[in-house]
Amino acid sequence: MFKNPLKWLATATVIYTISIILVSCGGTTSTEVHAQQLPRTALPLIQVKALYPGADVRTVLDSVAAPLKDSIFHNAENMDHMTYTASNDGSLIINVYFKPGIDPDLAAVNISNLVSVVSGQLPSQVVQSGITVLRQNEPIVMAIDLYPENTGHYDQAFLANYVATNIANEIQRIPGVSHLITFDKNSDSLIRIWLNKGHLAALNLTLKDVLATIPAKKLEAVTEILYKNSNQPFDYIIKCKSEHNQVIEYGDLIIRTNAGTALKLKDVAAKVEFGPYTYGNFSRINGKPGINMVVMQLADSNYNGVQVAVKKLMETASRNFPAGVKYSILYNPKDSLYISAE
Repeated sequence: MFKNPLKWLATATVIYTISIILVSCGGTTSTEVHAQQLPRTALPLIQVKALYPGADVRTVLDSVAAPLKDSIFHNAENMDHMTYTASNDGSLIINVYFKPGIDPDLAAVNISNLVSVVSGQLPSQVVQSGITVLRQNEPIVMAIDLYPENTGHYDQAFLANYVATNIANEIQRIPGVSHLITFDKNSDSLIRIWLNKGHLAALNLTLKDVLATIPAKKLEAVTEILYKNSNQPFDYIIKCKSEHNQVIEYGDLIIRTNAGTALKLKDVAAKVEFGPYTYGNFSRINGKPGINMVVMQLADSNYNGVQVAVKKLMETASRNFPAGVKYSILYNPKDSLYISAE
C-alpha cells in the first residue's frame, strides 16, 4: 500500500509505534491534534525552536511568538501554512509548511533571515539560549529502543527520565547529529479548548481575554494555526492541566459579565474536551514498555561516521544501564540496504 512507509509515518499526526514499526522522521506537528482536523502534512517543513528560560505561556506568546510568527507569516516565500506552540516551560516551536517543490535549503535560509530580522525585538535570554532553524527532511541515522527485560522493574516514566538524563544529550553532541526525537507514552491528561478567531471577533473577544480566565498554574500550552488562504473550524488550541475530567468546570469559567448575564468559556469555545496529554504513540518490545529514540543526521555530514559514533556511544552507555535495562537498534538504514541487496 505504501511504497515508503517511513515517509508516510513522518507525515502522520497520530503515530502509533507498535512492534518494530517505531520510527518517525520528525514530521509530527506541535499542534498534537486529530489528523483529520489538520490540512495535508506531506509538505516541506522548516522548524524554528526558541527557549525563554523561566517564562510562562503568556510571556512566551507576547515577547517571543508574536514577533517571530508575524515576521515569518507575512514574509516567508512559498509558505502554505504554519503552526506555533508556546509552552509553560518557556519553549516555542514554530512549524512552517511550504508548497510542494520548493528547495528546502533555500526555505531554511529564508526562515533564518526572517528570524534574524526580529532578533533585536526578542528578550536577550532567548537570543542567548539560541534560536535553531531545522530542516525536517533530514535523514534518519538510527532508531533505538530502551526497554526493561522484566516488565515490573521499570516503567516508561523511569526510562524516559533515564534517556533524558544520561543518553539524549550525549547523542546530540555527536558531530553530524542534527537532533534526537524521543517517543514515550505520557499517561497524564489535559483539557483542550478549541477557539475560532471569527467567533471570538464576533463576540469582541481576543485570545488574551480567554487566557485571562484560566489560572496560570493550570495553563500548559497554546497553539495557533495560520493559513495563507483557508477557512478552518478552529485557530487556537489551549491546553490546560487536569487531574480529572474537568470539562464542565472549565466550560463554566466566566469570560465576562454584562448586565447580569455571564458569558462562559463553553459559549465562546468551538469545543472543550478532555483527553490524553498527546495523541502520540506507544511502543512495546516483546510486550514490554520501551522508549524510542530516533537520531537525525545533520545535512552534509558523514552518514557512516555518525552511525558508527552512535553505535559506539550506546555500547559504552549500556555498561552503566540499571540492572535489567537493555537497548535494541530497531532501524539502521545501512543494515536495511545490506538486507535488500541480498
